[in-house]
Parts: sequence; structure tokens; C-alpha cells
Amino acid sequence: MKKVILFAMVASLLVFAGCEKEKDDPVVPIDPDVTDTIDNPGVSDTIDIPDIPDTPPSGDGLFSVSAGHQVRFAPGNLVYSGGYSFAAHQYDYGGYFGWGTGSNPTLTSTDYADYPSFDDWGSHIDGGWRTLTWDEWHYVIWFRAGAAAKCGAATVCGVHGMVLLPDNFSGGTFQSGFNGWGRNVYGASSWSEMEAAGAVFLPAAGRRFGTEMNLVGASGNYWSSTPYNEFYAYVVTLNGYDVGDCIDNYYRSYGYSVRLVQDI
Repeated sequence: MKKVILFAMVASLLVFAGCEKEKDDPVVPIDPDVTDTIDNPGVSDTIDIPDIPDTPPSGDGLFSVSAGHQVRFAPGNLVYSGGYSFAAHQYDYGGYFGWGTGSNPTLTSTDYADYPSFDDWGSHIDGGWRTLTWDEWHYVIWFRAGAAAKCGAATVCGVHGMVLLPDNFSGGTFQSGFNGWGRNVYGASSWSEMEAAGAVFLPAAGRRFGTEMNLVGASGNYWSSTPYNEFYAYVVTLNGYDVGDCIDNYYRSYGYSVRLVQDI
């Protein structure tokens, strides 16, 4: 081994930079009956599509969606504003999309006939992203090993929604089940710990019909890629007390949230 010895007189100054602890956001009560009009449902605070490392810093963040098949969830809900991106945080609501509108994400028509087939949003983003099928949503929420202990209502930085834990979870504090939004309450620091361990949060972003919003903060709806018939498609529904039937079917013309995945 080559050794290099350098003799010199060195004056050193050690500077310690402190990091102020981020304060938790206050929980803001939301009236589920409030209806707002939005001009551009796809606009939100966004970040560029990140390159997700093969090995996250803590926790593998892998979820079984069928026997022997795992995926990793996107770091936030899908957003469109001149191009696709992901919401800056998992607890941001993101955009609202009619079923399968990958090539036409700003479509707000209330006519189900304008949504004849599924065009996956993920196929328009680099990185191998896609939408889960009906069977895959069913499996990850209900049928994978220990599923009942890996799903529950939560409030993250003041936002209501549902937490899903990865197949192998270790790190944060979590209570499974649905018994109101106070079951798992996380501020910025405690949620950062959960996120580092691979937890996924699906915010209760409500829904859009045309350009009218309702149930924001009271329920969440996430599309699958699976049609039910020519009018409906399957969607995950959630609120503070239930995950509905886990998968329901709704008109394709509703604007719902999208959370994409990558195959492992």
C-alpha cells in the first residue's frame, strides 16, 4: 500500500451547523360537505420525477401485489401541469384524473362515453411506472401475508388518509385498522421516520366531477387499471372508518387520485 506523508502546519476550525426541528403542521378541521370550484385540477406543488434508488436508505419499501411479485409505490400522488410529475409530499393531494386519461389528463367531461378505454398514465412517464390492477390492489390491502396489520387510517401533517406498510416493516409506530382519523397521527418528524421505513400514505383527496370538488379530506379514491363495464371502472375507496369494499366501481368520468407503482 502506497503511503503519502505530508508534513505541514494546519490551523483548523470546526464549525457545527444546527438544524432547527421542523414543526408539525396543525390539524385543520375539514367540512366534508364543502364544495369548491377549481379551474385547473391538475396543478399542485410538484417535484420532478425522481430516480428511485434500488436500495432506499432505510426499509426496502416493497409491497406484494400477488404471490411472488412486489412493487414500489411512487413517492406521491400523480400531478399534471404541462407534464407529469409527482406531488412533493405523500400527504399532498395531487391531481384528479378521469379513468385511463394518460394521453388526455386534463379531460373533465362528465360523459362516461369520453373514457372508452384505459390509457395508463405511467406509460407517459420514464421509469417503468404503471397503475395497479383490481386484483393487485385487492391483494396488497387484503390478502398478502399480514395484510390486516399493515393498513390503517391516519392523519399526516394535518391531512387525513390511509397508511400502507411494506411487507417487511420496522422503524415507526403504527396501529392498524380504521376507527377515525385520530388512530395514527404523525407530524413532520414522526412521518419522516415512517417514510424512511417504507410506509406509504394515500391522502383522502376527495373527488372531482366536472370541475366541482367534494369530500376533500373526508374520503379518498384511487383508480385501478381494471374496467368493470363500459360505464364503470374499479377504484379503491377509503375513509376514517373503512376501506369500503376495498375495491368499488364508479363512473369513469369521475376525477380520482392516481398512485403509480414500479415493478421490482
